[in-house]
Amino acid sequence: MISLLSGLALFILGMFLISQNTIVSTGYFFGGVFGGFNPPFGLLLLPVIIGVILLFTMKRKIWGWILIATGLVTILAGVLMSLRIVFRPTTLYITILMFACLAAGIGLIIRGLIQVYKK
Repeated sequence: MISLLSGLALFILGMFLISQNTIVSTGYFFGGVFGGFNPPFGLLLLPVIIGVILLFTMKRKIWGWILIATGLVTILAGVLMSLRIVFRPTTLYITILMFACLAAGIGLIIRGLIQVYKK
């Protein structure tokens, strides 16, 4: 149990240090994947709108739900692909400390879970 808790603490410390040295910026960058194609937001919203229309007009609502799910997944993918994540310049010591805490925390969590389930 102590391994699990100390691993969790080290994992949280490592994630905190990594998140403090990371810069996340945005700019609609859909084009890197699709060769320069940047669809407008209305085009991404179109399947959702059509899906809502189908939900209220048809008896079998499966096509409406499929279009809504497809539209929402496409919008989420567009938002995620527009994020740009850059690490701040840090010293080698801080970088090793960040990832060592993360790795040690994961190792101790796995050891703690194995010990808990063996009992």
